[in-house]
Amino acid sequence: MDSNKEGVAAAPVALPSSTAAAEESESRNNNMISPMSTSCAPSNRKRPFDALDGNGKNDTAIAAADKVEPPLSIEALLKVMEQKFACMQTKLDETVRENEERMDDIDKIRDENIELKTKYHKLEIKVKDLTLKNEYNEWSYTAEDIPSSYWIERGFAEEEYAERMIEFLRKMKEYTHQLRRGEPPKEIELAFTNDHMLHDDIMLPHWKEFADALKQYQKFDHRKDYGIQGFRIGNLQLQQEVLDMLTPALQTLDIKYLGLGGNIGSDVLPFAEGILHHNPYIHGICWNNQIESVDDIRRLCKSIKESVSNSFTSLALINCFDGNNLQMMQTILDASRHLEILGLSHNEIGTAGAPLIANFLAANPPLEDLRLGNTDLNDDDATLLANALKNNTHLQRIYLEDNNDITLVGRRVLLESVFDVSSLNACAASNHSCCIHGLHPDIPRINNYDQPSANRAMKVFTMLSATDEGFFNMNCLGDVSYKLIPDVLRLAQKFKGRTPELSDMYFEQTGQTSADWSRLNEDTVPITSMFKLLRGWAVPSLSD
Repeated sequence: MDSNKEGVAAAPVALPSSTAAAEESESRNNNMISPMSTSCAPSNRKRPFDALDGNGKNDTAIAAADKVEPPLSIEALLKVMEQKFACMQTKLDETVRENEERMDDIDKIRDENIELKTKYHKLEIKVKDLTLKNEYNEWSYTAEDIPSSYWIERGFAEEEYAERMIEFLRKMKEYTHQLRRGEPPKEIELAFTNDHMLHDDIMLPHWKEFADALKQYQKFDHRKDYGIQGFRIGNLQLQQEVLDMLTPALQTLDIKYLGLGGNIGSDVLPFAEGILHHNPYIHGICWNNQIESVDDIRRLCKSIKESVSNSFTSLALINCFDGNNLQMMQTILDASRHLEILGLSHNEIGTAGAPLIANFLAANPPLEDLRLGNTDLNDDDATLLANALKNNTHLQRIYLEDNNDITLVGRRVLLESVFDVSSLNACAASNHSCCIHGLHPDIPRINNYDQPSANRAMKVFTMLSATDEGFFNMNCLGDVSYKLIPDVLRLAQKFKGRTPELSDMYFEQTGQTSADWSRLNEDTVPITSMFKLLRGWAVPSLSD
């Protein structure tokens, strides 16, 4: 037994399974990174709870726990966060700068693209217009010339008629060539002089050439910048065949004003209605064809109110209706409430229609230009118009020429409506917008400024300077409140010269002449004016 004990080595004793697992766990833990470590290197420290594995290693675990680094202070954490924020801000600034540079590049590319598109569009227009002009070079006028002998053989014995027909055809042919080239004049006028041109079928080929040229012209893009301002047909016998040729072209032609006057034959009213209902470019129409019935005037006015053009602002009805017919007159005025220009010259309006026009003006519509020449108005009618102007702030021009029954009496009333010199208050209440033309003697120099306030100031200054004794007419200021002293003083500094036209109108109404401002030194006028005002003004007591 003893020899066996000495000669044989002792066999190793197997560790309990729990102890082996503990050592393997310890080995793994030694290679783990501590959650509180700031380094990525493996940590050899044991966690504090390793002492609880039941292997009697509490002292080692406690020692390892003592070596754990304390948490960072709030100040240190804030500093670390501040550094990280600064780093992030730097990266953000770099990103923003890079994006801005990219946006600048994008904007530059976009601008270059727009410029290229513009150049391409202009080039495209040139190519298109050159193509159209090339078509013109290959085109020829096919309608045959009509000799003057033809008209004489047709019974027009007067050689003058044949000559006018030759001139009319020459002009029509010239317009046709200009339209085909894309170079028409600003005004196209196909009008017969001194008489009516009667229809003849031999003219139809010429009308067709002209109508086709109108359509061809509309293919040119540059017409938008150099369009036809006015298109007038006058004193012609217009058969339906001719109107059928012209209607499609004129319904789409870029024109501003259409003139139809003195035409006979087929009814021109449906022709005008069709143009107004379809042409989006037209600004106004001048009508000089006789209107016999209220229904016809209603049809025309309805077409005007329902015009597809948003720019339609002008209507002229010249020598074409009975102005004494109140229904006609009122229908026209109702259709004119949105217009800027209204012409009613050479219609017998007279005493019957004048009150309607006065009421229309007193309502202060947006109308800026009213033409009432040769409309049989008298002094009573002038008084009605003058009273209406007192409440009107939009009308800028009214024309009253060739109304021979407006005498000096009516003229004086109209003058007072735009320049009442009875007092400064009355002057301030005058119309400061409208110029009156056509009276004898004429008074167009009142309200010459675009701003009503400037016209009012000039009139007030004219009254203040209307004296031979000094710079200012102190009689005008006797009843002016002392609160207005600063305003009058500012007015005195503003003006350095008299207004001859207004002074003449003031003298005409009062007989009072104005001071001779031409003898004054312009540099000292404001100071002198203030001195004269302060010395001569009867200032009311402050207790008033």
